[in-house]
Amino acid sequence: MKTNRQVLLLAALLAAVLTLVGGIGIANARSVESLSTGVGTEERVAHKGYSVLMMFAEAKGPYLANVAVEIKDAEGKVVLTTTSTGPWLFAKLPAGNYKVVATRSSGKSTGAEFTIGETGQQVVRLTW
Repeated sequence: MKTNRQVLLLAALLAAVLTLVGGIGIANARSVESLSTGVGTEERVAHKGYSVLMMFAEAKGPYLANVAVEIKDAEGKVVLTTTSTGPWLFAKLPAGNYKVVATRSSGKSTGAEFTIGETGQQVVRLTW
Protein backbone atom coordinates (compact mmCIF):
# COMPACT_ATOMS: atom_id res chain seq x y z
CA MET A 1 0.00 0.00 0.00
CA LYS A 2 2.83 2.38 0.76
CA THR A 3 4.09 2.04 -2.84
CA ASN A 4 0.66 2.93 -4.26
CA ARG A 5 0.51 5.99 -2.02
CA GLN A 6 3.97 7.07 -3.21
CA VAL A 7 2.97 6.64 -6.84
CA LEU A 8 -0.19 8.69 -6.33
CA LEU A 9 1.75 11.39 -4.50
CA LEU A 10 4.32 11.54 -7.29
CA ALA A 11 1.55 11.75 -9.92
CA ALA A 12 -0.13 14.59 -8.02
CA LEU A 13 3.17 16.44 -7.69
CA LEU A 14 3.86 16.05 -11.40
CA ALA A 15 0.37 17.33 -12.27
CA ALA A 16 0.91 20.37 -10.02
CA VAL A 17 4.25 21.18 -11.64
CA LEU A 18 2.78 20.89 -15.13
CA THR A 19 -0.09 23.17 -14.12
CA LEU A 20 2.35 25.77 -12.79
CA VAL A 21 4.48 25.65 -15.93
CA GLY A 22 1.40 26.03 -18.13
CA GLY A 23 0.23 28.94 -16.00
CA ILE A 24 3.23 31.15 -16.80
CA GLY A 25 2.30 31.34 -20.45
CA ILE A 26 5.04 29.24 -22.02
CA ALA A 27 3.98 26.35 -24.20
CA ASN A 28 5.93 23.87 -26.26
CA ALA A 29 4.56 21.46 -28.85
CA ARG A 30 6.79 19.58 -31.27
CA SER A 31 9.68 21.77 -30.12
CA VAL A 32 7.93 25.04 -31.08
CA GLU A 33 8.31 27.46 -28.20
CA SER A 34 5.66 30.11 -27.60
CA LEU A 35 5.19 32.95 -25.14
CA SER A 36 1.90 34.61 -24.26
CA THR A 37 2.02 38.21 -23.01
CA GLY A 38 -0.17 41.18 -22.24
CA VAL A 39 0.04 44.55 -23.97
CA GLY A 40 1.30 46.67 -21.08
CA THR A 41 4.33 48.91 -21.47
CA GLU A 42 6.64 46.40 -19.80
CA GLU A 43 5.37 43.56 -21.99
CA ARG A 44 5.65 45.48 -25.29
CA VAL A 45 9.16 44.38 -26.01
CA ALA A 46 10.38 42.80 -29.20
CA HIS A 47 10.99 39.27 -28.03
CA LYS A 48 14.06 38.42 -30.08
CA GLY A 49 14.20 34.96 -31.54
CA TYR A 50 10.43 34.68 -31.91
CA SER A 51 9.59 34.64 -35.61
CA VAL A 52 5.90 35.49 -35.29
CA LEU A 53 3.76 37.75 -33.13
CA MET A 54 0.02 37.06 -33.13
CA MET A 55 -2.37 39.69 -31.82
CA PHE A 56 -5.94 38.86 -30.80
CA ALA A 57 -8.65 41.54 -30.67
CA GLU A 58 -12.23 42.35 -31.49
CA ALA A 59 -12.56 44.16 -34.82
CA LYS A 60 -13.82 47.33 -33.15
CA GLY A 61 -12.94 46.72 -29.56
CA PRO A 62 -10.53 45.49 -26.97
CA TYR A 63 -7.73 42.98 -27.09
CA LEU A 64 -8.71 39.37 -26.27
CA ALA A 65 -7.08 36.78 -24.03
CA ASN A 66 -7.67 33.07 -23.42
CA VAL A 67 -7.68 32.28 -27.13
CA ALA A 68 -7.10 28.70 -28.28
CA VAL A 69 -4.51 28.60 -31.07
CA GLU A 70 -3.63 25.87 -33.55
CA ILE A 71 -0.87 26.40 -36.12
CA LYS A 72 -0.30 24.00 -39.02
CA ASP A 73 2.63 23.89 -41.43
CA ALA A 74 2.40 23.70 -45.24
CA GLU A 75 1.92 19.91 -45.05
CA GLY A 76 -1.02 20.30 -42.68
CA LYS A 77 0.84 18.98 -39.63
CA VAL A 78 -0.02 20.67 -36.35
CA VAL A 79 3.14 22.36 -35.09
CA LEU A 80 1.67 24.27 -32.14
CA THR A 81 -1.47 23.95 -30.07
CA THR A 82 -1.78 26.28 -27.10
CA THR A 83 -4.02 28.74 -25.33
CA SER A 84 -2.80 32.32 -25.34
CA THR A 85 -3.46 33.64 -21.85
CA GLY A 86 -2.77 37.18 -23.07
CA PRO A 87 -3.66 39.08 -26.24
CA TRP A 88 -0.18 38.66 -27.74
CA LEU A 89 1.37 35.30 -28.62
CA PHE A 90 4.97 34.97 -29.77
CA ALA A 91 6.17 31.73 -31.37
CA LYS A 92 9.50 30.43 -32.64
CA LEU A 93 8.60 28.91 -36.01
CA PRO A 94 11.12 28.02 -38.70
CA ALA A 95 10.89 29.67 -42.13
CA GLY A 96 7.91 28.41 -44.11
CA ASN A 97 4.20 28.76 -44.80
CA TYR A 98 1.61 28.31 -42.06
CA LYS A 99 -2.10 28.43 -41.29
CA VAL A 100 -3.48 29.47 -37.92
CA VAL A 101 -6.94 29.01 -36.45
CA ALA A 102 -7.74 30.96 -33.29
CA THR A 103 -10.85 30.24 -31.26
CA ARG A 104 -12.35 32.44 -28.56
CA SER A 105 -13.91 30.99 -25.43
CA SER A 106 -17.31 31.75 -27.02
CA GLY A 107 -16.47 29.20 -29.74
CA LYS A 108 -16.07 31.75 -32.55
CA SER A 109 -13.03 31.10 -34.74
CA THR A 110 -10.96 33.08 -37.18
CA GLY A 111 -7.86 32.20 -39.13
CA ALA A 112 -5.06 33.38 -41.35
CA GLU A 113 -2.29 32.16 -43.58
CA PHE A 114 1.18 33.61 -43.13
CA THR A 115 4.78 33.13 -44.20
CA ILE A 116 7.83 33.19 -41.95
CA GLY A 117 10.99 34.44 -43.63
CA GLU A 118 14.59 33.66 -42.76
CA THR A 119 14.89 36.84 -40.67
CA GLY A 120 12.65 39.28 -38.85
CA GLN A 121 9.35 38.87 -37.11
CA GLN A 122 6.01 38.37 -38.88
CA VAL A 123 3.00 40.07 -37.30
CA VAL A 124 -0.37 38.31 -37.67
CA ARG A 125 -3.47 40.20 -36.51
CA LEU A 126 -6.49 38.02 -35.78
CA THR A 127 -9.78 39.83 -35.26
CA TRP A 128 -13.38 38.81 -34.74
